Amino acid sequence: MKCEQGDIAKIIMSLRPQNIGKTVLVENYIGHFKQGEEFDFRGIICKAQITDHYWWISTDHGLQNMLGDTPKAYIPDTWLEPLRPNKLSQKEEEKLDLTA
Repeated sequence: MKCEQGDIAKIIMSLRPQNIGKTVLVENYIGHFKQGEEFDFRGIICKAQITDHYWWISTDHGLQNMLGDTPKAYIPDTWLEPLRPNKLSQKEEEKLDLTA
């Protein structure tokens, strides 16, 4: 899995194009499901778009689902890109050539 609970992540793929690029909070791990499998999460019947791990995500505003605006949604892990500044800076440091 790319994400962890509590991560801030960017949506890189979505059934709703207007969600792509949105920044969200990765709230809760739901589980691993196969494509087409339905699952109940807190009373909401959900359907897995792809075989993957699924997260419950939230944002203050701007997410869209089939019913319109929503502050929360579920999404596959691979459709998110975690934003972790400290890990990014460590990767950048590894690329520096300090031998000169």
